[in-house]
Order: sequence, then structure tokens, then C-alpha cells
Amino acid sequence: MPWLKQGDAAANHPIVLSAVEMDDADDRILNECFGFVARCATQAAAYEQDYIISVGTAKLMAGSLGRYHELIKAAKFCGYLTETRITVDGEERKAFKLVEDNDLFHMILKAEREWNNQRKKDTRNNELTWRVRARDGDACRYCGKSVAWGDTKSGRGATYDHTNPGKAGTVDTLVVCCRECNGRRQDDPESTWKTLQVPAEPIIGPATAAFIAKHGTPIEPTYTRTGATPATSTTATDNTHPVEPPTQAAPGTDEATAHSGPSSESPAHTAQAKHQPAATGSRTNTRPNPDPGHRSPGSGFVGTGRDGTGLEGKGSEGQEAPHSTQGKPKNQTKRRRRPRNRGRN
Repeated sequence: MPWLKQGDAAANHPIVLSAVEMDDADDRILNECFGFVARCATQAAAYEQDYIISVGTAKLMAGSLGRYHELIKAAKFCGYLTETRITVDGEERKAFKLVEDNDLFHMILKAEREWNNQRKKDTRNNELTWRVRARDGDACRYCGKSVAWGDTKSGRGATYDHTNPGKAGTVDTLVVCCRECNGRRQDDPESTWKTLQVPAEPIIGPATAAFIAKHGTPIEPTYTRTGATPATSTTATDNTHPVEPPTQAAPGTDEATAHSGPSSESPAHTAQAKHQPAATGSRTNTRPNPDPGHRSPGSGFVGTGRDGTGLEGKGSEGQEAPHSTQGKPKNQTKRRRRPRNRGRN
């Protein structure tokens, strides 16, 4: 279908704004000239004139012969139109050529529209495409990557490409192509892109196999996308007993006890035995100095509960330690937080 595209910023295009630079410009010439050319371009696109505006079209869109001369003069000054010659029924006639600027006006050419229609016709010809897919399989003939049929968005989407653009496709000139390669190659007949060799054993998936079977000769797929590879069985086939994992040491027991096998004593008894006094009768004092200023090898001061003894406020003999803050850092002084008064009545 013929169409005309106008740029989003066409109203502020330099060609449009140059109308006010004319010596005899008035307040209406800018908008009037822009509208006049836009109507002429729409008429030319509708009848596939390929940017050519006839004199009859220009006079009709101007509204009157007086305004036609003024608007043609302004359009030439701005750069909208240039005068040219065309042949109609063997006779040369005067005409105007519209500037080709995609930011201003862009229309599809007649040859481009015919080529788009031919390309769609070829890709919808199942009698042609099933032979191409049977030969190429599911791999791009330019890059060799696998393609996905039905994918219309990603670069791996499957398409057909004409190796000879502008001409109707045949089995020899139509190839399977990924969307990325097809978009990069465009429709350049002088392109240096070369196709890969025809695969000796094409990779054919279930979708392609079903398409070929429907429109041509039935063929079996060479791979499937459904299902997963079965996991390798790890069940033992001999009569050997499974190796038990090593026994982990219980909390509170040392490494020697953990590896010496089961013991009749519980972990609690073992831990208690470590703190029993020696059998010689001499009692060994293992608690830290009760002096509050003395810092124990642990993480706090004696009697604070962080010295490793677990007796908060107790000395070495279990007696009450003096409540002195001498020698205690300020950041370790406990302070009680006052509760907030919530919901006062």
C-alpha cells in the first residue's frame, strides 16, 4: 500500500523555516508553503509518482493560479522543490521533484513496494519454502547459528533471505537466515556477504520436520527440544556396603574424643572433668584476678560477664566483686534505657 511518512520534527526543519528569509515574505507564507508541499507530497505518494509532482497537481493544491505562482516560487527558494522534466505518453513535460529527506518527507518508491510484495509472496509459498528448509535445516546459511522458527523479536529468529535481491526467489536463491544477518545484509545486490556451503546433514528440528511433512516429503527430525537428558544412575551394582560418613564431633568435645569412637561418658561429663582440681590435693586457681581494673585474657573485665567466667558480678571464689567503675572504659559501662511513655491518657 502506498504511504507517505512525515518526520516528527518536520515543522521545524531548516527547509521549512527558510520561508521567512524571503525578501517579500509575509506572516502566512511559512505555514502556507509547508501545507502546500505536504498536500502535493501526499498526492504523489498515493499515485506512486516517486517524489515527482506534476504541474497539474501543484495548481490543484495551490487553490488558484495566482497562489500557485507564489507558492512555487517560495517552495523553490526554500528547497522543497526543483524543476525537472518527465515523459508522459512519449511527450516531455515540466514537473517538480520533491526533496528526498527522511526528516521531512519520505515515501516508499514503486519498485520498493513491488519488491516487498514479491518477498512476502515468496516466503508464503510453502511449495518453495519446504524445499529450502529441507536443504538448509535449522541453521543460518551466513553465520551457521541455529535459528528459532516463530521467533519474531530476537536475532536468532528464523527468516528467509534472497541472495539475489529484487528478483523472485527460487530454491537456489532463497536460503534460511537468522534475523540478525538478514537485517545487517539489507537488500544490497552488490553485497559481499557469501553463503556457507549446503550442509551435508542438515540439523532438522520437530517444527521443520512437521512443516516438511505437511507440505512435502515426510522426514524425521534429527534432534528434539523437549525433555531433558536423563541423569546418570549412581546406584551400586555390587554387594559392597556403602561407606558411612565420618562421625562429627559433638559440641563441647575435643578432637581426640570425637575420633576415638563412642564413649560411655556424656559430653557434659567430659566438659565437667576438665575443670576438676588435680588429684594431688593442691587446688589450682584458674579464675582471673578479681581486681576490677585487671583485664582478663577474655573480652571483658572481671565480673562483667564478658571475661570468660560466665559469672557476672562474681569474683574468683564466687564472691561478690566490688561495684567499682575504676579502670573501666566508658563504652563498657552499662546503662539502663528509660522506657518511653506510650499511650498516655
